[in-house]
Amino acid sequence: MAAPGLLRVSRIIRADAETLFRAWTDPQVLMHWWRQEGEGWAFAGASIDLRVGGRYRLAMTNPQRKTHAAVGVYRDVDRPVRLVFTWDWEEPGRSVGETLVTVEFRHAGENLTEVVVTHERFADVTRMGRHEQGWTELLRLLEGFIG
Repeated sequence: MAAPGLLRVSRIIRADAETLFRAWTDPQVLMHWWRQEGEGWAFAGASIDLRVGGRYRLAMTNPQRKTHAAVGVYRDVDRPVRLVFTWDWEEPGRSVGETLVTVEFRHAGENLTEVVVTHERFADVTRMGRHEQGWTELLRLLEGFIG
């Protein structure tokens, strides 16, 4: 059971860890899967400075063409094992405060990798449900793109 203020989702994907790590860190790959599931959602750009202390911005547009962007700073970059970064939404009304995301790429068999997303430090645990749904959808979209 996850601690209060912490959520964890995972998915086993048929790909090696390096391929999946690149999918999380290369804007040319992110553009194929980083968005919400559903009609009208689209990738809207990524800027990534992939180093400890480097900043990122990952954006998508909703069906009404409003941009939603996640922003933060990389805290750990251990290719192809782990990414750790702060997370918040750029729009003040969506902000959850500075939270922390860890993405781990765990060997799960021949050409299988378990992608584990741990999102923690939510000050308001009522905001976690939508994030859990979002991470679950993103892992499903990543698997669909890779597969």
